[in-house]
Formats: sequence, C-alpha cells, structure tokens
Amino acid sequence: MPDPEPISASSPPATWLERLPASVVVILDGCVHYANQAALKLLGATSSDQLLGRIVSDFVHPLDQHRVLARLQWTEGSEGSNPPTEFRAYTCTGRQVVLAMTSNHVPIDGRGGLLAAFLDMTERVAMEVRLQETDQNFQRIMNTMQDVFYRTDAQGITRYVCPAVKNVLGYSAEEIMGRPAADFYPDQREREALVAAVRGNGFVHDFPGRMKRKDGRIIDISISTNALRDEQGQYAGVEGIWRDITQRKEMERELERLATRDDLTGLANRRHILDALERAFKRREGRHDAMPFCALIMDLDHFKRINDTYGHVAGDAVLRGVARIVEALSRAGDQIGRLGGEEFLLLLEGADLAAAVEAAERIRSAVQAASIEVVPGLQVSQTLSIGISCWMHADGQSTDMLERADRALYRAKAQGRNMVCNG
Repeated sequence: MPDPEPISASSPPATWLERLPASVVVILDGCVHYANQAALKLLGATSSDQLLGRIVSDFVHPLDQHRVLARLQWTEGSEGSNPPTEFRAYTCTGRQVVLAMTSNHVPIDGRGGLLAAFLDMTERVAMEVRLQETDQNFQRIMNTMQDVFYRTDAQGITRYVCPAVKNVLGYSAEEIMGRPAADFYPDQREREALVAAVRGNGFVHDFPGRMKRKDGRIIDISISTNALRDEQGQYAGVEGIWRDITQRKEMERELERLATRDDLTGLANRRHILDALERAFKRREGRHDAMPFCALIMDLDHFKRINDTYGHVAGDAVLRGVARIVEALSRAGDQIGRLGGEEFLLLLEGADLAAAVEAAERIRSAVQAASIEVVPGLQVSQTLSIGISCWMHADGQSTDMLERADRALYRAKAQGRNMVCNG
C-alpha cells in the first residue's frame, strides 16, 4: 500500500480537512501541529493559537495518559493505525469530556506524525451512566418489593419477573422466566379472561385471579397491568404487578360467612334466607310463565322439653342434628336457613305443591326416625311440624308467602304436631 501524500510542515493541510464535520488533529512529536474547525469547537478553543504547539498530554486525563500516549507513540513509529479508543479529556475551558479517537500514521517532512480523528462521546457516556443508575435503582426496587413485577411477550412467555416471586409462588425468578405465564394458572380460562381484558382495555386494575404455587397450593391474586405495544402499535405483551391477596380473601370469606351464616347450625341466617326469598319473589313479579316456587317453614315439636330436661347444650345438638338431616335431603338448588329459635325455612325452586308436600313428608319422616346424640351415650328422638306455601300471582310481596306458610304451620301444630299442612 503506497504511503499517504506527505504533508509539508511549512504549509497547512489540505483544505478538505476544514470541511470535515469530524474533529481532526495532526500530531507531530507529541504536540498539536494542526486542528480543523470542528476540533477547535470540540476542545473549546476560540482560535488555533490555544491548541497549536501544545503537548497532547495537556488535554488527556491523568489516569488515561499512559494508555493514550502509548497508542499515539506506536502509531507515529509503526506506520499503522489504531482502532477506536475512548478516554477522558479536558477542553481549553477545563470542562471534562469523553472522546473516541482513531489515529493513522502520516509522514510529515520525513518524520513520523499521525492524523487523529475524534468523536464527542460525553453525552453517550453520561447516558450510559444514567441508564446504569436507572438499572441499579430498578434492581434495588425489584429486590425489595413484596409484590411481584412481571413482563410477558405477545406469546405470553414470561420475560422478566422480580425476585419477590420466590416468596409468593415458591419458584425462583430463573425458574419462571422463559416459561408461559399460563403454566402457573390452575384454570386457563382465568388467564384467558385477563389477556382479553388487557387487550380490550389496554390495562386492568385489581383484576382478580388465582395462581398455583410450586407446592401445589392455590393462592388468590390481584393483578394490575398494562398492555405493551411495539413501534407499529401492535400488541407486544404485558407488564405490571400482581400481589398475593390470599389472606385478604380468606378474611373476606370469613366475614361473609359470619354475615350470612347461623353460628350454631352453619345454615343461612335469618337475614340471608329472607333475602333469598325476596330475590326469588322479585324474579317472578309480573311473569305469568314463572316457574313454581314453594316455601316450607319447619318448627321442632316440644323443643322446650329438650332444653328443660337435658339443658341447652343438648338443645343445640338437636338443632344441629335436624339441620344436617334437612340439608342431606335438600336438592342442589334448594336453600335452607334458620329463622331463629327452633324454626327453619326451606326454599324449593321449581317445585309445585305436590313436589313440596313430597319433600316435606320426606324430611318429617327422616327427622322422626332419627336418633340424635345430645351428649355422649344419650340419644333423643325429635319430630317437627311443617307449613307449606307456594307462590301465587296474587302475592303482592314475599311476606304473603311467609304468612300463609306460618298459618299452615299453626294448623299442623293444632292438629297434633309431627305433620305437614299447606296454606
């Protein structure tokens, strides 16, 4: 390869160097021999006098001088070129910058010089530092989070999940990344519902769901997430946070149970069973094609004798025993609750009078035939009377049904108890 055209020390370099947008410096004997306009601007010089004749080391950070000067010396003497290198430098105003330098050997009046080109990398380096700090801050947040931050791609593959997942699902983050998020759902329909909601709305907030732990246990979660879009606006996955709300859900279920269940028998309490009656009644208002519906009020016969003879603990055992019998003989859609004391209400959806009478007789007979253990070694028998009422178009409110059933119950009591009457 022929040597480059020599540059005379007594004449300026070619005028095309002045037109280059890149910063170019000619170095001879370790000093600045020439700098184009872009180099003057880069180094903060108002005139070439501030640069020409100064030794290169004046502009190089002390910690980078050994490396930079060694490269320049090698290039001057070897007639070779150096690949790009970055170093810290100072401008004429004392501002620190980061430069990327490439250099080539060039003969100057028979001596070995070099032509160096520079790019200002200060902003890029500062950006890298900021990105590194941002990444460190992000990792610090991820490492201390109790909730689980995650990201999936458009195919539902988990691309990132924070370390907190170990405490929640029992899997390490490394065990989860790369796997479909659907793998951790006990019911795929729940995952599909989440994805559909995110695709449709762009986000979800406190979306309910469940996930399966490594040990097989199912937990309740709440998900808040946003859809990710690529440069063309196409769906690219999701990212967001989900948290374990199992304890909260268990507390809510327990509060609901306490609010709707009778403490003694576990059946629906008075308010809940009467609300169920009201809802069934409302569904039939104004409809001539409504399905039949009947209500049974059941009352234990001579229950006071149990309490007086054996005590209230025995009475409670009898109430629980009768409740279990009625539950066992009820259909899947029936609802049963304790109205109070020794009185129960059974709601039969889709049952006409004949079906209601049949159900009532089956319950009455089963209770009469049962021996209920009230204390260890002591069993008692019990009977109950039942009053039936069926929904009628003329009923103005749900209490009309209750009143008819109550009157039928009174007749059953008056006629000797342990029988079924309808009203």
